[in-house]
Amino acid sequence: MNSKERLINLLKLLYAKMDEEHPLSTSEICEYFTEKGIATDRKTVKGDIELLVELGYDIVTIRSTQNKYFIGSRIFELAELKLLIDAVESSKFITPKKSVDTRQLIRYC
Repeated sequence: MNSKERLINLLKLLYAKMDEEHPLSTSEICEYFTEKGIATDRKTVKGDIELLVELGYDIVTIRSTQNKYFIGSRIFELAELKLLIDAVESSKFITPKKSVDTRQLIRYC
């Protein structure tokens, strides 16, 4: 796996699993990559996170003996996404195909 794919996987992990109440440590991130068959180490994870921060992503670092990370702010909070999904689903001009696409979106919430 190249570094671009690793960065994308790290970003997906940050958005899917990490928030203020659920930060992940560097070693937990390394475990995640190992389970996916992606070779990585603590220095690589730290460097990747620093690069994402340089690119403008709001990644918060909790400094301790084992640094922990989470996404500081998201485009939409969960409650806002659910409200938008409800509005789209209740709309009378949405086609059946689009309604199925909306249900797929709900799974990600």
